Formats: sequence, C-alpha cells, structure tokens
Amino acid sequence: KEKKDTIDVENNPATATETVVSSIMDFLPSSLASSGSITAQDRASINEAILRLEALNPTEDPVYSPLINGVWTLRYAGGYSEPKIPSPTRDLALFLYAGGYSPGLFALSLAQKLPSQLVDVGDLTISISRGQPRIEAKVDVTLLGGSEESVVVTARLEEDSGLRFTETYESAAVLGQTVDIPEALQYSRDLYVSYVDEDILVVRDGSGVPEILVRN
Repeated sequence: KEKKDTIDVENNPATATETVVSSIMDFLPSSLASSGSITAQDRASINEAILRLEALNPTEDPVYSPLINGVWTLRYAGGYSEPKIPSPTRDLALFLYAGGYSPGLFALSLAQKLPSQLVDVGDLTISISRGQPRIEAKVDVTLLGGSEESVVVTARLEEDSGLRFTETYESAAVLGQTVDIPEALQYSRDLYVSYVDEDILVVRDGSGVPEILVRN
C-alpha cells in the first residue's frame, strides 16, 4: 500500500509580544497626522499597552543594537496632537513641555505650516543610519501641479549608555532650501530606547513621553 504524505498545520498561538503589539496597532490611526482622532480613552489604552510591551523588550542594551538602524514610520507620539487652530505659541509650548519636539515631529510641523490649498502632506519617515547625522526625518509633500518636494530635518545621535542617546538637531530643509542650525542654537534632548525588535521601536524623551516607530 502507498502511504499518502500528510502535512499537519499547527495553529501556533500568538506570543505575548505579538498580542501586545496587535492591541496597540488596533488603536492607532492610519497616519500620525490624523492623531487628533485618538480619544483620551484610546490614548490611555495605548500607553498601558506600551508599558506592557516595554516589559517584554528582547534586546539588551538596545542603543548599541544594529536593530536601531533602518527606515521607520513614526506612528504614535504621546505628546502630539494636530492643532485645530494654528497657534503662534504652540511650537514654543511644546518645546518647553516634554523637552521639545523630536526631529520627526518638527519636520511634520514644518510641513503642516505650508499652505494646505497648495500642498498635500505625505507620511513621516525616519531613517537611522550608522554615520552622522544618524537621523533623517522626512515628510514628502506634493505641490499643486503634481511636483514632489520634501521637508527634511537631520539630527546627530550620540550613544550615552546602553539605554540612552543624546539627539541634537543639525539642519532643516524645506522645499529644497536648507538651513544649517548654528551650533550655539542646536537643540538637543535625551532619548531613551525602551523597546526594539525587528519591527517595532519604542523611545521616550527625558520626561517619559513615548513614541512608537514601525519599520518600513
């Protein structure tokens, strides 16, 4: 008699990490620019899930890990919400509260200040490389007529310990016009890596505000 080969398909249960990541993603909007749609209750649920995820961090001394490098999309920033009414004092307030913007949020803020009737703002991506400036935060914008430009902010990333970076602004470019920030005016902040794996990066600023990045 001939034996028929059979393949057993096992339904592997989700790991604890996969379960927590799934619960976070369920609450996130499709892009950071629409974060204003997150309710206070959803934001609280996201923050609780981040705490659970951080407890499962598989990477020792994440600052030194090559997993940090790559192209990421910033999907959540705990202190960010898109303003319904533009305010000239809002940027200053955000710098004073929670230690200021990340380069990514600064790039997004610059892009959103462009005339909305003339510019379509795309997604925010953050590239982290081995060489300085290690961070490039980029927002692609489409101008009226279809031509494509970008808003780019670069920053240095210095390793202070296995958990902490110092992030320092270096330059900003809006629609091809680059401004190198003088050293005396370069803003810097502490950045703590609380979780990183092949797909997810979670960082916190000096006041503990979290950001979630998803690898592209």
